[in-house]
Amino acid sequence: MSSPHTYAVGDRVIIDPAVASASTRGVTYRVTRLLPVNVVVEPVDGGRAVKVNPTYLRPAPKADTTTGSEWTMAHEAPLHPGTLVTAAGAGWKQPPDELYVVLRDTGTGRVSLVPLGGNNGRYWRGVSHHLLTTVDPTRVRLDPEQAT
Repeated sequence: MSSPHTYAVGDRVIIDPAVASASTRGVTYRVTRLLPVNVVVEPVDGGRAVKVNPTYLRPAPKADTTTGSEWTMAHEAPLHPGTLVTAAGAGWKQPPDELYVVLRDTGTGRVSLVPLGGNNGRYWRGVSHHLLTTVDPTRVRLDPEQAT
């Protein structure tokens, strides 16, 4: 049986900016242990180790090429409340064809979403812009057999 890991001990990686928290975004890590499902990574510059699923890791950029992907994420245009979107990607467990409405944009590349039609007052906070695709509301139609 082959190993589920695509990284080896010693590899330099980053956590995907789409799913990284504010404290882990832009930090370069070194893989230190391979566990049955997850991997343990430690910051190259020192700090606390993190256990993470390898699907959320990306190869680290080459040294001294800090393009600032986290900078562009923090400064992209905000989505207006009421914008219709779909969500899909690493860490998103809901069906990719469902429609969501943006409740608010924090201005840091993250939004709060609610499923179109509501979800009994529940919603998702901190969803990355990288997981979202804006939907043109004029292209949405209700099939007559679905109308109740």
